[in-house]
Amino acid sequence: MNNIKRYYNKFKMMNPKNTELKLAVIITVLGFMLFRGISDFNFSWDIVISLCVFVISMTLHEVAHGYVAYRFGDDTAKRAGRLTLNPLKHLDLFGMLLPILLILSGFPFVIGWAKPVPVNFYRLKPNRLGLFCVAIAGIVVNLIIAGISLIALRTLAHSADFFMSDTLLTVFLYMYIINLALAFFNLIPITPLDGGRIVYSMAGEKVRSFYNQIEKYGIIIVFIIVYSGVFRGIFMELLDFFINLTNLGIPVDVI
Repeated sequence: MNNIKRYYNKFKMMNPKNTELKLAVIITVLGFMLFRGISDFNFSWDIVISLCVFVISMTLHEVAHGYVAYRFGDDTAKRAGRLTLNPLKHLDLFGMLLPILLILSGFPFVIGWAKPVPVNFYRLKPNRLGLFCVAIAGIVVNLIIAGISLIALRTLAHSADFFMSDTLLTVFLYMYIINLALAFFNLIPITPLDGGRIVYSMAGEKVRSFYNQIEKYGIIIVFIIVYSGVFRGIFMELLDFFINLTNLGIPVDVI
């Protein structure tokens, strides 16, 4: 019992926010894994590549938030040492553990996140514009990476060495898909996601008050939305549309 309490306290120190919810999610996923079994899981280098791309993309996403905040007058992220491209500074234990568990358990939809960059929104000047730009910065970076990846994919598709570039193709494909997914996911208008911050920056006092009240339940609402059939259907339709832009003829259900 003492060991369990000690491990719980360590987990709480590393995950001070929504500790009980995070533990509940992990226990649920582990329970699903035990019920389903992981005998069907096959190791693939694609999983390693996708996780590496995810970590790099999330690092750039978070650095973008911190850098834009710095440009608008808040140096909190800079003082915290978060304006760095070192992924280890941005890793969130739960945010990385969850996608690995979801992959192993065969969940149809995988999400994860990095440690949010600290921003003192009250120090942003002008405040509303600063809040908007900080919120949208990560999404813009993800879309830029996706755009560069799309250009690379289309170039490779018309290259004479196309069939000799499988690894490179896989890397750019995951860069494209994962960054699109991060952009779409973060556009959900619920705080603490970027979409919620964007709405908050443009909203009146009544809407802001509403967002302040629901923010502590935001992560729960996001989980419900993400794992609802409606969201998955819309998301896969969007993803299918953008994958078709690569001209690679890749069906979305194999991603």
